[in-house]
Amino acid sequence: VISPLPIPHETSLGNPKMHARVVNPALALDPEYWRALCPALHVGDDAFMASVKPMVVRGEIAQDARARLTKLGFTKIPGHRLNWRKAADHGKLARAVLTLLQHGWNPSWVLVYDEAWAIVQELSSFMYEATGNRINHDALVWHVSPHDENPTAFSPHRDRQPEDAPSTFREDGSSMYTTAWVPLTDATTENSCLCFIPRNQDPGYYAGDDDDPDAPPEKTDPLRLALPHKNAYQHITSVPAECGSVVVFTHRVIHWGSAPPPVEPASYRNSETENDAASSPRICVSFGFADAEYEPPYLTSSSNVGTGDVFPSLQKRVALVAAQMVSYHERFACDGKTLRLFHKLFTHDADSLDSSYKRKVLVEYVRAASSSSGGASDNGGRATTSRVTKKGDAKSTRAKHGDDACDAKKGTTATSEDDGDDDDDDDENSASEADASEENASDSDAMDAALETMLDAEIAGDGEDFEDDFDTLAREDGEYAETAQEEEAVKGRGAKRRR
Repeated sequence: VISPLPIPHETSLGNPKMHARVVNPALALDPEYWRALCPALHVGDDAFMASVKPMVVRGEIAQDARARLTKLGFTKIPGHRLNWRKAADHGKLARAVLTLLQHGWNPSWVLVYDEAWAIVQELSSFMYEATGNRINHDALVWHVSPHDENPTAFSPHRDRQPEDAPSTFREDGSSMYTTAWVPLTDATTENSCLCFIPRNQDPGYYAGDDDDPDAPPEKTDPLRLALPHKNAYQHITSVPAECGSVVVFTHRVIHWGSAPPPVEPASYRNSETENDAASSPRICVSFGFADAEYEPPYLTSSSNVGTGDVFPSLQKRVALVAAQMVSYHERFACDGKTLRLFHKLFTHDADSLDSSYKRKVLVEYVRAASSSSGGASDNGGRATTSRVTKKGDAKSTRAKHGDDACDAKKGTTATSEDDGDDDDDDDENSASEADASEENASDSDAMDAALETMLDAEIAGDGEDFEDDFDTLAREDGEYAETAQEEEAVKGRGAKRRR
């Protein structure tokens, strides 16, 4: 059982010297930093990586999984049918997620560790046999807790919204994009499990969704079409998944993570252990697998081994996670300083990321930088995060996972013997203004570089459409109501710079 994170004001969390706020690009690329942060895990350990092989799964299991994916759009393979090399590594990864959160990192940074990529290696043969797809590196890690003030799981969505949905299925009906969702702790109805609308209840699953802006919502909203009357709600399927199992689903199935109900009082439970289990977080990792004809891998690779891929280097792992944080900035909001760090990490090596994916991330960076306006922090120096709901209702909440390492460095309040000289205040204000000016200049330089890449891509004829996977559905609900105006502003700024 992974116990929930302690409440910050009750317990001192993490090592301030290793907090994400004090990490620069050089430190983020240093394997010793990550090893020191989570010493139970490996980073670039040749012996460990060489010991990981694709798991052998009985052939009928892969065949049955393929059949259920074609029929329903999702399936769960029980943990006792999967021959994991070391099931204990799931628990190590879950505990590492807690450590990362305590030090200000998003859970997805656990992808810097070999054990996370061991999951990909072990699943690679099974996923290829069951889906025909290979790893494409659209990877994320989640921590969802009954103690969260606001739901952190995704609301109902499809993973991809292609213009021609039928073309993303093969002749045999198999999907050209699938996700392997691996719970590192038990995912239950009490701490958030996945919910699905089966394919046979979803008219837009294969045919695609109508995006006619003039049509009424009842004719275009995928959820309304899939759930047209109260009896249809009985087909919604919750999929609790024990640690070590795998939930596989296609890019077109509507799914979401349930919002955990309030934790039951201890008096309802038979024992302290049962109460802890009910309130423990749901921690999971998801990896996208795709046919390269539909979506090429995000990371460049020099070679493939059988049906699996070699472990990415630390440099590529860091670039990927930083890029994912930018790509999903609407879900994982961060301040301007962190955003600039991510930009440096995913652009430091031009050969790490696939060019089309990198261009998309650069566009998202411009959008994120434009909306963040340098980020925000409260008076206590703690990071603030925005949780964006389906309707674009951004709710700012104080981060729960540790104080700013700079808190200890703040000046002390003047004593009664201090005359409170205004000159000191002026000096501090001048320094603050200088810091702000430097940050704004850094923001501008990074945005200019991103815009330059965007414009070069447009001139080359391959930078016309960088829409996020969720943009089409989200725009229908007004989440990106100003996207068109933002894009016009970007184009206008770029044209001005060209002139």
